[in-house]
Amino acid sequence: MSVARLSSGEFRRAAMLIAEQLESLLSNFESLSSRIRHLSYDTDELGDRIDVRCSYIAFRDGKQTFDEFLEILYHQIVSFCLPRSEIAPAHDRMKQALADNDTVLVNQISTQLHERARSLFIKAKKGSHRSGEAGEILLFVLVEWLLGAPQIVSKMYLKTNNNMPVHGTDGIHAKFDNETKKLLLYWGESKAHNSLGNAFSSAMKSIKEFIDEGGQDFEVKVVSSFSDFNTATEEAKQAFINYLDPYSEDYNQCITVFACLLVFDFPSDNSEHAFTEAVNKAVSDFIKSLPKKLKDREMGDIRFEFFLVPVPSAQGFRDKFQTRIGWPND
Repeated sequence: MSVARLSSGEFRRAAMLIAEQLESLLSNFESLSSRIRHLSYDTDELGDRIDVRCSYIAFRDGKQTFDEFLEILYHQIVSFCLPRSEIAPAHDRMKQALADNDTVLVNQISTQLHERARSLFIKAKKGSHRSGEAGEILLFVLVEWLLGAPQIVSKMYLKTNNNMPVHGTDGIHAKFDNETKKLLLYWGESKAHNSLGNAFSSAMKSIKEFIDEGGQDFEVKVVSSFSDFNTATEEAKQAFINYLDPYSEDYNQCITVFACLLVFDFPSDNSEHAFTEAVNKAVSDFIKSLPKKLKDREMGDIRFEFFLVPVPSAQGFRDKFQTRIGWPND
């Protein structure tokens, strides 16, 4: 099989279409800005294949707003669980209802979307025999928000509508770098444990198994067949697929990155200032230890985006979210 190479003009046009389509898929997370604070770190010593970020729940009167954070996170369930092809028509109906001043219909459509997403989430989680943890949704939010890389496949939707295997990544995102003309594919992995070290070890174990078992080939096929690019123009869709096709020259410009969320216990008994100082110390130690930890696992050549999130209780993070979506804890 051979694929004809695009002319420079055709390539620029294709690149623009991909960038525009991905940008149109991005969600707006301004509502979370009051609940999540972000810390940044100098990771130059790690090279250009690894980046580390840390986010924490905002404080109010000396305490983290844990419950408020989970409530706002819950409202991201629609964007996470449902494909754009299902969300867009509902949003169009809501806009028309707003124009008609029909607030009853607006609330009805919104409730239906949340119920649909909630039922899909619970159904998928029951099928996988995993808890209804919020980590996957938080990872989805952080990758779109901080990396500008929209989710391009709703794994929850596929698991309940296409008899998809329950294994694989916790999320699939993509971003087009206009400067380098490279397509970045992000495979998501989220872990919540009682310590940062345990969360990291668990994530690396899952990622190593994913790689060794050929999971990337499977996920690329999922992207090719079920991504939200299927709603794009034929020209944009074909340009995107070219980056995934090993017979295409564009395939050489497709980069895979593991977006890794590590949620871990980090009680906040003191002021926000004291808390962030302690967190900065823990994250700095983590950054210093990363090269050796990855080398020991023979994962030193993999690209990573690490998202570290200290919470009052990782177990509470899972349990409270599970309760919020109406799925009783075991």
